[in-house]
Amino acid sequence: AAARGGRVGGRAGVTIKPGARWGDPGPLAEGAPVVGDDAAAREVLQRRFEDPGETGLGEIGLVGGDLHRTLGSPRRDAEDLRAGRGVRYPVDVGVVELDGGPGQVFLSHLVAYPRRRIRWWSRRTVAVVNASYVGRLDLGPRAHPGDGRLDVTDGRLPLGQRRQGRRRALTGTHVPHPDLRTRSVSEVEVHAGDDGTLHVWLDGAHVGTASTIRVRCVPDAVVVVA
Repeated sequence: AAARGGRVGGRAGVTIKPGARWGDPGPLAEGAPVVGDDAAAREVLQRRFEDPGETGLGEIGLVGGDLHRTLGSPRRDAEDLRAGRGVRYPVDVGVVELDGGPGQVFLSHLVAYPRRRIRWWSRRTVAVVNASYVGRLDLGPRAHPGDGRLDVTDGRLPLGQRRQGRRRALTGTHVPHPDLRTRSVSEVEVHAGDDGTLHVWLDGAHVGTASTIRVRCVPDAVVVVA
């Protein structure tokens, strides 16, 4: 694997089979940081991604956030992870280009929306998820952080169905729905269309706006210990 000049490598063409074992017990690598949420994890990974001296995205310990919840919310602290009482997971990452700009990474999710404040599905809403959860919402009920794919939901709900849609998203039962297009992809290109530009959040952090968003999945790009 390599991360030089905005490039990151991982395995190719490998998919976790349903029911297959994923993750092995083991300690966090010496010197690897432990973070409490997805935004903090993304900051670490982005610095590694941009550093030409790095040879990969390495390892990171995780004790909170949306990916942590997807992993079952294990009750372990930094001491547990360093002592080998955690589980080591090979995790995919998403790499994003906004209007052809430099690559940015995300660990758990990308959300795109026409306005700065998100009102789920009141306007076109795009979620590209590696983890199941985006905050309280289970937007990726079939998502697996190690299958080499990202799960995409793209659409807008009619006025009378939005409240119910948001409520059902708490349990991942908002899909299937005829107005929400879902798919599993290794890469995807999102165009703002009539909206002109879309605001973009990566792991909960607003990173800018774009009319064209290109996303690709890099399988097994980082080891997450939780």
